[in-house]
Amino acid sequence: MALVYKDFSEDASDEFWCASDNQLFLTPYVWGDSRRCGIAWTEVDKIFFPCLLPSEDDEVVTHFLLGVLDLNRKKIDVYDFIYSEPYEARMNYIQMYARMIPHLLKFSQFDKNHKSFGNVFNKFDIQWQRSPHQTGSTDCGAFLIKFVELLMIGKDVQQFQPEDIKDFRKELAANLWGHGEWKRNSGYDTPPENVGDDYESENETFCPKEL
Repeated sequence: MALVYKDFSEDASDEFWCASDNQLFLTPYVWGDSRRCGIAWTEVDKIFFPCLLPSEDDEVVTHFLLGVLDLNRKKIDVYDFIYSEPYEARMNYIQMYARMIPHLLKFSQFDKNHKSFGNVFNKFDIQWQRSPHQTGSTDCGAFLIKFVELLMIGKDVQQFQPEDIKDFRKELAANLWGHGEWKRNSGYDTPPENVGDDYESENETFCPKEL
């Protein structure tokens, strides 16, 4: 998203979204054509996505935020595991999603295929959500995973407290180990991920495309 946003403008045309990098990185997510997102956004009401907040030199990721894109209410809920209120750097980063996603959905003819989105493509509202805060300097990633789990099953994130993070890390490690054992015993081999692997042919184009 950040790579595309630097060339984005509010009057972005269809040609912008069909550009090679934009088509490769963004539109497949909406259509469900990406290996990393195998279901179309038209089939869901909410989308959970990690926001990797860069450092000032844009070379090192310093913090994770959790964004929850609510397609029905046209808003983005943000969970920051350090601050309950947004400050400029974080808000500017989330504004990128709030501005670009409606344009991407309009180009994708999203309104024709989602049951309750409607046909208004205004900038999404941003709502900073209050939540428990991390106490360790490297806990934001674990908090993000746990919050996604709780929100997906309709639980209140306030149920999770900073002192629970050690137990959750152990649970997460055990689950990852168990999944690795399942893959090894079943003979499943994860293919390597390379740029362009989301497409069967480098010459194939999905622009424009009906959902």
